[in-house]
Amino acid sequence: MRRALSREALHHRGREFKALFDELGASLKRLFRTSGEILLMTGSGTAAMESSVVNLLSAGDEAIVISTGFFGERFAEILAAYGARPILLQRPLGESADSDEIVRSLREHPGAKAVFLQHAETSTGVLNDIEAASRAVRENSDALVVVDAISSLGVERLEMDAWGLDAVLSASQKGLMNAPGLSFAALSPRALKRLDEARLPRFYLDWRTMRHHAPLGQTPYTPATPLFAGQLEALRLIEREGLENVWSRAVKLSRFALESAQALGFSPLARHPAHGLSALLPPEGEDAGRLVEALREDGIWIAHGQKQLKGKIVRLAHMGHIRKADVARAFAALEARLGRPSQPVRA
Repeated sequence: MRRALSREALHHRGREFKALFDELGASLKRLFRTSGEILLMTGSGTAAMESSVVNLLSAGDEAIVISTGFFGERFAEILAAYGARPILLQRPLGESADSDEIVRSLREHPGAKAVFLQHAETSTGVLNDIEAASRAVRENSDALVVVDAISSLGVERLEMDAWGLDAVLSASQKGLMNAPGLSFAALSPRALKRLDEARLPRFYLDWRTMRHHAPLGQTPYTPATPLFAGQLEALRLIEREGLENVWSRAVKLSRFALESAQALGFSPLARHPAHGLSALLPPEGEDAGRLVEALREDGIWIAHGQKQLKGKIVRLAHMGHIRKADVARAFAALEARLGRPSQPVRA
């Protein structure tokens, strides 16, 4: 994959890039488990989030936002920035989306145009039951189901068409094993129909323009062509392993991480943890921020908590290229920094 990223840049209006673009789009459809359209953007995951707002809503539209952490709040902030009206369902820290709460909110706001939520919330390590949430929406309203799968695609089981999802958003840098800088939007026919009704301002992130160029094997504006090449190579790796095998490996690695954490006295913040990362409360009396900085001195990068969780949790990824030996090394470093022996963890 490094070779793909470092190859000579392709001309983005040439035949070779078109072939790469077409193969990448077909592979992404298999990954999203959809027969719908996939749009490719040069931009971070937040670009995909913002694109979903500006292409699906109009000023003054109500939309329900289920927040299980920092990135759910980001959806609400984007909606408010564009003059839409977010109805924020703020879940307690560590708690997943509640389908009954979604139904109640839809009944209180029958005109809601969409429901926005994360599949895996990066800031809290929460995994939301997207299938159940989508069913709750579809059985009780005409609202679109918009899912941030930035930390879940290529990690968690996700069935876009079977679960009735309307817009699924993701990005290149997490489970998709590429460098950051690409994002994706997979769209249902219902989402595409909304494009003609939405009235929010858009230009670079206009899905209509992207759809016009996609059959030509192009993006509207100059894309990050090396990232497209790297992404295609990463998806080839996933397909060689088999998506079901990738999902199974993520579950096993998550279980190993949790057992290793508990052996050192850590506990998960999330009641229903995601399989691509662990958000962990440290043993009593330990400073989470100090541990993060100490491990960075050891050459191991784990993450701080965000906002109100800063200094209270550590976040450890185990997705994409990360393997069991990498996770074991991180916990060995934590054990050394804590100065306490862990309980044995089964292999």
